[in-house]
Amino acid sequence: MSETEKPFTVNDRRHFTADGRPREETEPEASDARPGETTSPPPGESATPPPGEEPPAESREPPPRGEGDAGVGPADFSQFLLSLGAQASILLTGQGLPEDADPEEALDGARSIIAILEMLRDKTDGRRTKQEDEVIEGLLFELRMAYVETSRAGGS
Repeated sequence: MSETEKPFTVNDRRHFTADGRPREETEPEASDARPGETTSPPPGESATPPPGEEPPAESREPPPRGEGDAGVGPADFSQFLLSLGAQASILLTGQGLPEDADPEEALDGARSIIAILEMLRDKTDGRRTKQEDEVIEGLLFELRMAYVETSRAGGS
């Protein structure tokens, strides 16, 4: 390849300039794709095949999920807290852990998750809903009690 021939081009598709102003809309440049090369469509456009043709299996994307899907919806702080609590609970009870898992490491992991929940409680103070307050305080109470019980039972 000669030095004058460019192997590729770089197009900045960010919506804002470095100083935060909206970038001016420009017309898309003509495709420099070589014969036989595939290019991905611009953001927001789909690569739909002509009617009657199926796209290759590796290029199919799952349909977007909506709020009506079972168990799927917008991110929720309470659900996030509960997932952290479930992880700590697994570490404290040992259920679902490999047989060769070190109980001390599991206890340390649970303590780390409790510390993360405490940090989240402190950092979100005054910005949580009443329900989120109840979830985080209840989780911390239950996990601390389970931690003390587990650490005493293990002789730590």
